[in-house]
Amino acid sequence: MNNPFADESNPFSDDAVNQALSSSASPMGVGGYALPSDQSKHTTINMAASNNASSSAGASNPDWRAKEEELRRREEELRAREENVQTQEAALRAHGLHPPNWPPFYPLVFHDIESEVPAASRPITTKIYKYWLFTVAVLFANMIACLAILISHSTTTGGSDFGNALISMVTITAISFFSWYRPVYTAFSKDASLFFYIFLLFEGLHILYASYMTIGLPGTGAAGIINLLSVLSDGKYLSAAFCVIATAGWIANALFGFWIWVEVNTHVKRGGHSLDSARAQAVQMGVLGSAAAVV
Repeated sequence: MNNPFADESNPFSDDAVNQALSSSASPMGVGGYALPSDQSKHTTINMAASNNASSSAGASNPDWRAKEEELRRREEELRAREENVQTQEAALRAHGLHPPNWPPFYPLVFHDIESEVPAASRPITTKIYKYWLFTVAVLFANMIACLAILISHSTTTGGSDFGNALISMVTITAISFFSWYRPVYTAFSKDASLFFYIFLLFEGLHILYASYMTIGLPGTGAAGIINLLSVLSDGKYLSAAFCVIATAGWIANALFGFWIWVEVNTHVKRGGHSLDSARAQAVQMGVLGSAAAVV
């Protein structure tokens, strides 16, 4: 009996079948695996983009190298400048000179009690420095009190009081620092007779000034006793409170200043300082100054 499923004909021998199979074959990918046509297109695009990125990165590398070299050069210049400044500061210190460090917001002078003043004289030098700071605080309180007088007595001498108090706060702050605090700082750091006597002279004048401000004459910029009584008589109690603070500050400033004056004077006498030694130092400084000017 014949097998009905037996087909002795070979279907692949038909040219039409072979042509259809060859035309429907999928494109081959890497390693013999078939890839869809869309994926083949994306792969081609990504490879092209990668090549473009690589070429652009290669082109920009010289720019980055140039910038890096510029930054390195500037860093070396800054390091060299810093080393130069440190060398100059060391040379100044070796000759007894120091770069300014005070006041911190705008350095004008070098000020360091711990490093320049001997240990035995540091307590009194620190005390005088705090006294000078207290003087600045009293000047500020006096200006605020005169401002209160101006607000409460604008038709009298309030304007003159406030204007003079404002000027005094600026000028007396600078004058007191350079006329009596700086000299006594130098005197204790160098044990110089000349600067001790400069302090005694100008601190004595400052004590007289603080006593004068305590009186409080109207129109002088002093919120002292007379101005205090004036605002009290007019019932301006807030202004009077500010005047009380200023008056008390001037009294304390004068008394504390006199105490410091006596203490420094005692130190001068015990240390063997005299007007003759101060005069000799002044002559020596004048000769050195003239020689320096000639050079």
